[in-house]
Amino acid sequence: MHALENCRVGRVRWHSDTGVLAAELLFDTRLRAGDTFLFRYGVEDGTAGVSREYVRGFDSAGGQYALQVCFDAAALPVRCHRFAQHSVAAPRSGCQELAMSGRHRSVHLVEPRVRAGFLGIGWDWE
Repeated sequence: MHALENCRVGRVRWHSDTGVLAAELLFDTRLRAGDTFLFRYGVEDGTAGVSREYVRGFDSAGGQYALQVCFDAAALPVRCHRFAQHSVAAPRSGCQELAMSGRHRSVHLVEPRVRAGFLGIGWDWE
């Protein structure tokens, strides 16, 4: 976990059995309800395993959320899509193809009103 802009890394936990990484990002300011805050971080898992998605969990409804995933020019996926999931056991919904920005080798989503559950971007290598 790398803090890149407007944050620093706190506690980091890795669950090797499930491949789940949980990390705390700390801000130097207290946020109040309705405040917005932009920050940037990077994740490198170091396992050399195949990654197929990035998912963020929300325990309550809230404001806006933006997610961008960037790829190395030597390893571009063939397809990317966004998805939502009410709970870990629930089926995925809101699936929508995402167009990759050729120049920046990235895809993104913006959710104007986050709901409790999970929101992510998935990709296919083949």
